[in-house]
Amino acid sequence: MKPTYPLLLNAKPQDKPYKIRDRDSMYLRVSVSGSKVWKFDYRLDGKDCSYTLGRFPDLSINDARQRRNDAAKLVASGIHPKAHEQQLQLQTITHNKNTFWAVCEDWIEDNRDSWSEYYCGQAIRFLSRYVKDSPLGTMPVRDIKVAHVYDLLQSIAKRKALSGDERKAGGAPHIAVRLRQHLDAIFRRAIIRGRADANPVAALKVSDVVTLPPTRHNRALEADDLKLLLDSLSVVGTALTRLALRLLLLTSVRTVELRGATWKEIDLKSAVWAIPGERMKMGHPHVVPLSTQAIEILKEIQKITGATAADDYLFANIKDKSRPMAPTTINAALIRAGFNDERLFRAHGARGTFSTWAHERGYDPLAVERQLAHVEKNRVSRAYNRAEFLPERRKMMQDWGDYLQSMSG
Repeated sequence: MKPTYPLLLNAKPQDKPYKIRDRDSMYLRVSVSGSKVWKFDYRLDGKDCSYTLGRFPDLSINDARQRRNDAAKLVASGIHPKAHEQQLQLQTITHNKNTFWAVCEDWIEDNRDSWSEYYCGQAIRFLSRYVKDSPLGTMPVRDIKVAHVYDLLQSIAKRKALSGDERKAGGAPHIAVRLRQHLDAIFRRAIIRGRADANPVAALKVSDVVTLPPTRHNRALEADDLKLLLDSLSVVGTALTRLALRLLLLTSVRTVELRGATWKEIDLKSAVWAIPGERMKMGHPHVVPLSTQAIEILKEIQKITGATAADDYLFANIKDKSRPMAPTTINAALIRAGFNDERLFRAHGARGTFSTWAHERGYDPLAVERQLAHVEKNRVSRAYNRAEFLPERRKMMQDWGDYLQSMSG
């Protein structure tokens, strides 16, 4: 008699395990504990063997019969079903280890400690967005051809509807170029490690993939535009965004350095901001003298956020306090303030605005360059002094703070 579902479902455990036979050497084994497992008995290599098909009721009787038929075909070919199953599992593991995304992850881990925080975050962000979540992510790295890479980069360079960092009318060609650099390095590493035979990126020049738009430099603001910007800071963005913009102007740091700032870097008593080397573009620690105006801004930030713990961000992400302010926040505020198109100005232009002002007023060029954390490439004969020109820079930044205050008065 063929077993029925009610019979199988209602089967109760007994003092000893027992079998409810189906057909063709398949049966349901009911254990003393009450668990029910489909089994298939067969004989191979002169030995009686048993193969587990799956648990009931997770595996229905019809599906169990199909698995039994598949297992019987393997036995007929002289293959133990369990050995075949283990071989398939091994192939799956090997495949997953050599998918393109797995190779990307290994490349990131190999280089994480040698990268700056910003570069590492950018690499992870770009690769996660364009490789992990794309069909390329699950492909074996050896199967990826030039055409796959070309199509991926083209889709980024010419995309029309973008958001966040990529909000550009004609696509994101610069992101495509940066991703190409990442992919080139990943394939070169894969070849060295024996996981790939060729580098499909090497066949693609940048000009083959994208047409880069003319460079639009972050211009320095003239006095009238600077005054307009300072006046706009009373109405654009949130209170914290406005304070971030003011602090950016007062310190002339890079946007990424501002966003990642934590309170352990700030010494209000000594009026200095000490940025560690791992957060700096050139990898050198940097001391920023703080004007009285900058100190006032920092105290105002504390009042608003209440954050003073060492690892708290000055400008935390509004959705997740464990992350810094989003990269697009400040520039979005500038766009709302009308600094776009013909009057284009972005956050990085604050550095040029300060530099132009300082040079025009005759400050020591070396002190200006040190304030901007510029280090000459040929300067290798002596150690970098992060506090170099500090007295001159203190006076310069206080004068700059007074100038900005007079402009917004």
